[in-house]
Amino acid sequence: MSLSIDICTNPAEWDAYVHASPLASNYHLWRWKQVIEDTYGHSTHYLVATESGRIQGVLPLVGMKSWFFGHFLVSLPFFNYGGMLAETQEARIGLLAKAVELAKDAGAQHIELRQGAPSELSWQEVSAKVAMVVHLPEKAEELWGKLSSRLRNKIRNSRKHGFEVSWGGSEQVSRLYSVFAANMRNLGTPVYPRAWFENVCRACREDVRILTLSQGGRAVAATLAIKFRDFLELPWIASLPDERKQYSTVLLYWIALEWGIQNGFRRVDLGRCTPGGGVYQFKRQWGCEEIALHWYYWLAPGMQVPHLRPDNPRYRLAVRLWQKLPLGVANWLGPRIVRSIP
Repeated sequence: MSLSIDICTNPAEWDAYVHASPLASNYHLWRWKQVIEDTYGHSTHYLVATESGRIQGVLPLVGMKSWFFGHFLVSLPFFNYGGMLAETQEARIGLLAKAVELAKDAGAQHIELRQGAPSELSWQEVSAKVAMVVHLPEKAEELWGKLSSRLRNKIRNSRKHGFEVSWGGSEQVSRLYSVFAANMRNLGTPVYPRAWFENVCRACREDVRILTLSQGGRAVAATLAIKFRDFLELPWIASLPDERKQYSTVLLYWIALEWGIQNGFRRVDLGRCTPGGGVYQFKRQWGCEEIALHWYYWLAPGMQVPHLRPDNPRYRLAVRLWQKLPLGVANWLGPRIVRSIP
């Protein structure tokens, strides 16, 4: 039988293939389709390549539209990873051809595949960002010994301020969101809706933990950790500026890394950043491996590789204006904008 490319309608078979693939990421799992649809209402196209009833490859795609950014397909928006999994060259060619067909039929200007690792694709490649990954030893004492004396002193100093440490699940979303929303406004970046984190916790109930640092009952730093195999990822980390003087962010990172070791994880992904930037320098001090994130683009005729993220110099004025918004206004307006920023 010849290879067939279709829209997948069997979540169990999809996830079985993803779990069996050594190259899969957490975001290839079917549950993220539901999270994105429930939160933003985006159209999704989960392509599957099959031959003789056996899956040969998968490609999750999300359609996004806005009056400002146009129409495009992404695999996968809001995350660092996604892209295509395929066992054969025939499956790769077939999945990409079907993706292009969908894009052309929809009038999309581009397709963005967030492959993460380098791939043999003919599409235009961009690798401007890096993921910062800490390889964990068997004992926390080993990691502690690898940190600089300056960083260890900051952690000791932060502990003296009496931060209350709590781990939880969905019941911690409101505390996480209070810090995250304020932090995003301060950065000049539209914030995700609270429903995004609620839906993530609901879909990933067994694989999500929220870490919060508090003072006097008020959350001042928080992160959401997602588990996948031996991999722990911290895709959203936030803290309030006043408490950073007490090294709350440093303590938050250390507690998360220590917890990862205690629970048997081998790697912790601290998220993506731009080499040379302030966030990059902060994460680098934890002894990270810098992994280039390879993203690939199909472009409609006359189109150029987009740069829709807030660090684009074109958006500097918008960032400065956003930072001046009252928090309530930013929290109301942000989710209406961020839904179209992958």
